[in-house]
Amino acid sequence: MHIKLYFFGKKNEVSDWEQEYLRRINFRCKCEIIALNQAGIKEPKKAKEIEGDLFLSKISDQDFVVALDEHGKSFDSVEFSKWTKKQLETFGTIHLVIGGAHGLSLKVLERVNAKIRFGKMVWTRNLVRLMALEQIYRALEIDGGGNFHKQ
Repeated sequence: MHIKLYFFGKKNEVSDWEQEYLRRINFRCKCEIIALNQAGIKEPKKAKEIEGDLFLSKISDQDFVVALDEHGKSFDSVEFSKWTKKQLETFGTIHLVIGGAHGLSLKVLERVNAKIRFGKMVWTRNLVRLMALEQIYRALEIDGGGNFHKQ
């Protein structure tokens, strides 16, 4: 089982908190954060196309890909745990992608197998990465019978 979390930015943006969650997650499932180069241009449509093409070059047609997107499906933590377990058992690897400053390209949104969201609000990539890692850790702890999640 493997989870790959892609974002557009620099590897040195990954915080100590994120490193701690990676350490905890890796006890139950291999997980990594993959930084992809930002387009570096201000034109939103072109930036999304460049970043989208870069991301799509990193995955195969068979990969299970999830966009973290404000228009995606909402889960509570227990639902997300069950969903994550099912996807890991079915596909072995989950590829999660966080959009750049202008979001994800239409090509990426058409390619993904699922879209999930952390509420209706828009969040920065740094917060989304941290929230995603926290929820992945929580999901794995729920499934593994850990005591991290309180109900």
